[in-house]
Amino acid sequence: MSKKQKIILGLTILLSSCLFATTMFRSGLVYDFGVGFWGPNGHDGIWHLALINQLAKNIPPQNPVFSGTVLNNYHWGFDLFVSLISTLTSIKPILLYFQIFPFIFAVILGLLSFKLVYQITQKFPQSLFFVLLNYFASSFGWIITLIKNRQIGGESMFWSMQSVSTLLNPPFAFSLIILLSGLILWHRYKNGSSVLAAILIGIIFSLLSGIKVYSGVLIGFGLSFYWLVNFLISKKFSKFNFFICLFTGVFSFTILCLLGVFRQASLLEFKPLWFIHSMIESIDKFYWPKLASYRYNQTNSIILLLIDLFLITVFLVGNLGARICGIFKLLITFFKKKNTDIDLIFIPILTSSFLIPLLFVQKGTAWNTIQFFYYFLFIANFYFASFLGSLWGKQKKIVLIILLLSCLGSYGTLKDYFGNPPPSALPLNELAGLNFLKNQPEGIVLTYPYDKYLKNNFSTPIPLYAYETTAYTSAFSQKIIFLEDEMNLDITGFDWQSRRNLVDKFFHSTDKFFTRGFLVDNDIKYIYLVNDQKLPLNPAELQVNEIYNQSNVKLYQVQR
Repeated sequence: MSKKQKIILGLTILLSSCLFATTMFRSGLVYDFGVGFWGPNGHDGIWHLALINQLAKNIPPQNPVFSGTVLNNYHWGFDLFVSLISTLTSIKPILLYFQIFPFIFAVILGLLSFKLVYQITQKFPQSLFFVLLNYFASSFGWIITLIKNRQIGGESMFWSMQSVSTLLNPPFAFSLIILLSGLILWHRYKNGSSVLAAILIGIIFSLLSGIKVYSGVLIGFGLSFYWLVNFLISKKFSKFNFFICLFTGVFSFTILCLLGVFRQASLLEFKPLWFIHSMIESIDKFYWPKLASYRYNQTNSIILLLIDLFLITVFLVGNLGARICGIFKLLITFFKKKNTDIDLIFIPILTSSFLIPLLFVQKGTAWNTIQFFYYFLFIANFYFASFLGSLWGKQKKIVLIILLLSCLGSYGTLKDYFGNPPPSALPLNELAGLNFLKNQPEGIVLTYPYDKYLKNNFSTPIPLYAYETTAYTSAFSQKIIFLEDEMNLDITGFDWQSRRNLVDKFFHSTDKFFTRGFLVDNDIKYIYLVNDQKLPLNPAELQVNEIYNQSNVKLYQVQR
């Protein structure tokens, strides 16, 4: 590259990374109203903080929100990484999670994105386009909101998160870094014969299973397809690529066993077109009630088929936005049989990352399988960058206009992270109480059951205990909670409903034998209450001691 190109690349990555990371920067800091959280950080970020704290104590971690259990069916590789860095540097996890790693990840993602494409094509514009698209490519949702509300928004109108929100899902961002690193090494040595290089690449790809299991599944499809095509069609037996597949599979299986993913029979449930149908039925998506009603009452199978094909097209094109041009370019290349080695990796990943969410949902939290589709969009960025690069020589102005329009929807997302106040916060009085609890001896904490209707009584920022069922008590006290964050318990397949019934019964019971027995039988050591939350009986009847009572935060210790 020329000096000018290096300067352009450096400034692009630096400035884009600063903007890209604004979805995280402001969350987790202390303001006059408490610790603020913007967007999904009010739930997802807090869950990761709770898990990071437990990984500093035990590997595998205890479930921070369901006492007495080890966390299963969850990829906690990213959280282990943060926990280790925090332990080695003494930097608080909350600072690493919200301020430090987002910027570092953003810069590395930009550099590796450029490196992969430049290594394959040796073309600067195409490589730079891939960088920008991985930061800011958006769906067509902004067009719908602009027509309806005269506002730019609608990032996930067609269900999938877009590039600009990558850092809101740190394990996903981390998995992209690992995926790009592995692909760069694979492309460099794919025609080699070094077993050591194959082992190294296999280890890198296998890490995906522990960081984001969706990506581990997809890269497994991609590597296997590439090797089989070369072996069955080209009649080439590559020991190097065979060993990559072998070591990736073995190491991935080992990691998944350590994470306890196989302890549940199946995390997926066959529900074809669930995303497609819910897309037009959900008011916060591409809401089309007339079509939804017409489809629901339709008995003609041919008409149903046509409606579903139309909705699949809407889902695909809506999510892709201008990236659909890149997919068309890939299809032309495919039918002309001019596929490159990287195409043979990406085509099965594209296919499986589209078909899996089209046919399956995740048990507990159905929409979680949309995360397979995130990788579809990521690879679509690669081919869209190729499309833009092919036009750049003759149509620079048109390319810049297309690029601008393809990223315009990101404005609608980013502006929400510059607003005040945030949607949710941990009030200062609770922060003080949880800091006090953090300094107490280890023990299980009982909290008041979450009431989803309580948030209607508050204006923003809504206190976390009313905002959503979260792991905030565990995250800020570093203690194990008897029952908290029912959403993640659903995702990980824990039977929390029976425990919830017990907690409800405890807080509404006047039977001192049951309430005392509940505390003793479940090894409860602390009871944490805020505002109007009350014990079911007086402390003497429950045999608990009040150890903290300030600013509407109370903490009791159970006598033994």
